[in-house]
Amino acid sequence: MLRPNLYGSLAVLAVVAAIAIGLPTIDDALPAGRSLRAGERLDVGLGVSVAAPADAVLDVTKTQPSLYRLVFSVRSVRVVVEASRYAGDLAGLSERLRRKIQSNPGYQTSQEEHPTSTVTGVSGLAGSYSTPGRNGTYAVFGHHGVGVEISMAGDGSDLRKEGTDLTAMIRSVRFGAS
Repeated sequence: MLRPNLYGSLAVLAVVAAIAIGLPTIDDALPAGRSLRAGERLDVGLGVSVAAPADAVLDVTKTQPSLYRLVFSVRSVRVVVEASRYAGDLAGLSERLRRKIQSNPGYQTSQEEHPTSTVTGVSGLAGSYSTPGRNGTYAVFGHHGVGVEISMAGDGSDLRKEGTDLTAMIRSVRFGAS
């Protein structure tokens, strides 16, 4: 009676060990990022899309399609694009994003906001913020009950180097059909 229980227990232990060792090994082997083509349209959700800047790498571990959240990087610059249902005005949407930014220790918004727009003419607001050791910019757009929040932070030299492409990405936001 002891031997069948022993063999069964050893078999279960072997399966548990294989899962405990095998799954993390497989997970580590999978890439955390996917290179994007410059200009590739990325679906954020709720009918919102954005064009990838040159040298962008999608962070597949942080992107959450079910939450309408897209995360990618360009060199040291981390870009987060989020869409949500929003019926308020741009000032309220901007205030909501500033509160999110400032809820992180050491983060603070700086300069006055200024108007911006997408290439399709949707009005927005943009501003800047600082983080410990990094600089950031943000923009918000609202259209037909959908709000878009974009924030990016990185090394100041990378922000300057990639500034034209990142600005083009912000302006590439589209509502409706991608």
